[in-house]
Amino acid sequence: MTLPESPLKIDVGGSLSLTLHAAATRQIDAAIDALQTGDFDVALTLAGAAEGMIERKTGHTMFGWLKQHPGALERFDKKEWISMLNAERDWLKHGGQPAMEICCAEATFMIARAASKLEDWTSKMVAFKIWLLANLDHF
Repeated sequence: MTLPESPLKIDVGGSLSLTLHAAATRQIDAAIDALQTGDFDVALTLAGAAEGMIERKTGHTMFGWLKQHPGALERFDKKEWISMLNAERDWLKHGGQPAMEICCAEATFMIARAASKLEDWTSKMVAFKIWLLANLDHF
């Protein structure tokens, strides 16, 4: 292993105070950044964490809609369907099989699921939504 020329510069005395909403928002924005660079595993992990942080009591969420989808529930029992929806997220979190392919689509839809739990979106999330709607036919 070759050592880098300069060491990392990290403020060890720094700290960050966040609300759940702010933390989830930052994670979703970082997930969009990771998606853009092709780091689909990072994007999916950050978005999955953000989705799990926020409980939305009013309105609809994408995951809430997906897990109740009649067409899916005709083909799979509910537990199996939810497991399928979370397969990549759960593998990245807990491991399991030795390898997994994570595609742009899985990361994209996890970001959409997470963003659907927030009431207030950043400009990056709005740009992501515009991009997603323009590219849905490619997934």
